[in-house]
Amino acid sequence: MHKCRTCEDVLPSSDFRVRKDRSNYRMKDCRSCEKSLQRETNEIRKNAPPMPDKCNCCGGNNSNRVLHLDHCHKTKSFRGWVCNRCNQGIGSLGDNIEGLEKAIQYLRKSNDSI
Repeated sequence: MHKCRTCEDVLPSSDFRVRKDRSNYRMKDCRSCEKSLQRETNEIRKNAPPMPDKCNCCGGNNSNRVLHLDHCHKTKSFRGWVCNRCNQGIGSLGDNIEGLEKAIQYLRKSNDSI
């Protein structure tokens, strides 16, 4: 049994896809939520501007990086095209301004002690 991070239902393991590159790792979203999220992303992608040459967040060149469609999960609105590092960083910090501000405060505090 696993708990889906989107719908929060506790479901049998068979309702979660297994990652192809890691056979012992199940996805965090159930199959139903995964399909809904994919439909949502595809709809946002239809109205998104063309992918730029650089990450909209860090400005890194896209020549050797894949850019991901970044969007607000609450409003379902397009935010920009971001590289994998920026995408994971924003998500890891809670996908909100408060999480980013806490990280900035932490870095400022640790820089003051150097």
